[in-house]
Amino acid sequence: PYDDIICLFRVSKRVYYIDDPKYLGWKQYAPKGLIVSNVPGDHQTFLLPPNDEEFAKILQKILNISRG
Repeated sequence: PYDDIICLFRVSKRVYYIDDPKYLGWKQYAPKGLIVSNVPGDHQTFLLPPNDEEFAKILQKILNISRG
């Protein structure tokens, strides 16, 4: 387990079956909680244009909250 809050970025297009669509299996490793953010694309494309801009906005929002 990680001793802080985990930020989970969940892609909108899954290319494989998953048992835990809400937390993607991370809940057991996050006793202090999870921040789940939905991002466009799939596991291979969420960091590529045009999805990268939306991901950057979401990431910046989380960073701003964590600094506050």
